[in-house]
Amino acid sequence: MPSERANQIQLSPTMRIAARALAMKAQGIDVVDFSVGEPDFPTPEKIKKAAKQALDANFTKYTANDGIPELRQAICRKLERENGLRFSPDEVLVSPGAKAALFCVVMALVDEGDDVIIPSPCWVSYPDQVRLAKGNPVFVRTREEDGFHLRARDLAEAITPNTRVLILNYPCNPTGAVYTREELEEIGEICRREGIWVIADEIYEKLIYDGRRFTSIAAAVPALAKQTVIINGFSKAFSMTGWRLGYAAGPREIIAAASKIQSHNTSNATSFVQKAGVVALEECELEVERMRVEFERRRNLVIQGLSRIPGLSCPVPEGAFYAMPNVSRFLDKEFSGSPVRNTYGLAYYLLKEAKLAVVPGDAFMAPEHIRISFATSEERIREGLKRLSDALAKLEEPKRTRPRVLNNVITKVNDYLPVRPIRELAERNALLEEAERSLPADSLFVWNALVGGVVVQLRTNSPHLADFFQENFWPSPLEGGPEPHAVVYAVKEAPGREPSAAVSFATDTGFVWNTAFYGQTREMALLLAAEVVARTQGALWAHGAAVALGERGVLVFGAPGSGRTALLAQLLREHGGRLLAADGVLVRFGPRATVLDGLERKLYLKAKWTRHLPTLSRFFDRAKLENMATERALCTVDHGERDCPLDLGAPVCLEASAKGRMMLDPFWLGGTRQAEAAAVVFLAKDPLTARPRPLSPEDALRLLASGSLPGQVGAARPYLNPHLPPLAAEQEQRMRAQYARLLSQVKSFLLPADLSPEAAAQQLLALLA
Repeated sequence: MPSERANQIQLSPTMRIAARALAMKAQGIDVVDFSVGEPDFPTPEKIKKAAKQALDANFTKYTANDGIPELRQAICRKLERENGLRFSPDEVLVSPGAKAALFCVVMALVDEGDDVIIPSPCWVSYPDQVRLAKGNPVFVRTREEDGFHLRARDLAEAITPNTRVLILNYPCNPTGAVYTREELEEIGEICRREGIWVIADEIYEKLIYDGRRFTSIAAAVPALAKQTVIINGFSKAFSMTGWRLGYAAGPREIIAAASKIQSHNTSNATSFVQKAGVVALEECELEVERMRVEFERRRNLVIQGLSRIPGLSCPVPEGAFYAMPNVSRFLDKEFSGSPVRNTYGLAYYLLKEAKLAVVPGDAFMAPEHIRISFATSEERIREGLKRLSDALAKLEEPKRTRPRVLNNVITKVNDYLPVRPIRELAERNALLEEAERSLPADSLFVWNALVGGVVVQLRTNSPHLADFFQENFWPSPLEGGPEPHAVVYAVKEAPGREPSAAVSFATDTGFVWNTAFYGQTREMALLLAAEVVARTQGALWAHGAAVALGERGVLVFGAPGSGRTALLAQLLREHGGRLLAADGVLVRFGPRATVLDGLERKLYLKAKWTRHLPTLSRFFDRAKLENMATERALCTVDHGERDCPLDLGAPVCLEASAKGRMMLDPFWLGGTRQAEAAAVVFLAKDPLTARPRPLSPEDALRLLASGSLPGQVGAARPYLNPHLPPLAAEQEQRMRAQYARLLSQVKSFLLPADLSPEAAAQQLLALLA
């Protein structure tokens, strides 16, 4: 399995689109490629000649990690000559590309938990580079009506005590926005005052139009220079994209730190390419200006063409070689019955229908736009604009209304944490005081829910947890009246704490720190309610799935990978089963019958349920979703030759939603609230268990208590509950006695887990007959 770090990022969407366009071209398909982020001009001859001379002189060995002295000196001369900034060579790092320089600088500046402000729309690599450094990307939206310029007031409002860096890219990829000196003075003064570092990505500085002049933020606010690192390179201005040469310039200690990181990563930029870089900076000003003039002419052609397409609007880019037309009027339309839900879907449609490659705005956090590159010939620009106009005209209004935005929340922590038991009252009291102190009145949410007859109170400052908790459980009939039986403190942004969970069964108090993943808070509420009902009512909380087959309730246990979800889905879909619970049910012992009781108003299901019950996707617009890949930017799966379902109009990519959850009404899938307990089934993934067999109550209890089923992979989980904290002796004895009571009243079976879902369902029904 890839690391969690790798799973948090995705392949660059721009590279993915470009690769698909290249593959189509290789098949002989005439694709107009508006996706490329590189000039179509050849590299100037002087630069190529310098590289050849270096090769002929056998300048092909390793160089100093931070670059050859003559190139670093040339960069210093360039920065003073063109930008009014003075640097010494030891304040410059030469890298194999500006992206590599940026990565090393981000790694040198950002610590875990640091906030990095990124104006959006933004280049696709900024957020993922920050995530790789374990920082938090904080997006500040810029507006089309403002020309996609970051406003100083918006920047000021986004700053928190954790803010460490602002990444400012101008001319901007993808919007083409260029800041005036006055705007930079306002932004820079805020950063200087707040002690925020600025990473100024100036890779497009030479591609500016309409007589504007480029100003570096470090020159606009000289006092900010000691907090600024400049990123630049040779790819865009000198048409050297494949040469991979860039640099960073900034304070000596940061450049030295970035150089150390580069020394353990790529090491030096290619030796003979560095020689060519010197010539580029010193001798190619005329060639760069000729390219800039041509880009400006092409920009005018693109803007004129886009303005003639009904339904499109497009701000005029002030620099770079991209335009960002607003395509919002074409989203939620359809072609031949297939919906275009987002800009990924629109880009897919344009590539398939018009053989036109564009980059979806969703990749840049611009969900109403697409990016068009005019780094191609006038002939191809005219042809591409015609194809765009014709293809958009073919889109039709949908025959029925479809929801565009799903209620989906992405959480930083997306899985369960172990629950630590609190044994001492003094520790519980200290945590209680800390939790109350971390929940200020202006952000505190309090709600009493009824969970199996137990009033469980949630106290939290997380709107997401409050929203899901209210949806998940029934409200207490006397909400706000009685004292709760148990209290869950779910505290976000608690200073000095790692994400964690702890429970005091002695005082019926639970603590969830710095995780907005709802599963953790739900599990804590269920743990506490289970403890109270076990003590006061003698009921048992069983961490298994429960399904009603006719009047018979079946409790199903299975380890991860046992096929339990597939079996339950088969019973629901083909055999009239009704789902009580997916991962926990209350067992109530009565004088006449033992009843399986579902405690939740809504079911909290894993996304994988939809793979086995595809009809569940119909309810996405009515459900609350968590950590589902509902946008193309959230899909980190490499689909290979296949298309991502989001590109085809699907609301969710299930393959990318391995950590996804959904909250559904059980009656949407034929659910029920109660059923009389009839059987307990254990799914065993074991070659020796070729046929189902009955278990004695004693054998079944041994399996449960051991926490390990035949063929199970991974650690044992007592009573097959992965979230159960270590129990006190009294609790363990009580639970064991309760399970013994249940198993003495029902049938128990071991069922092979390597059967197909239908075969397993048939065998289970035969056992119950």
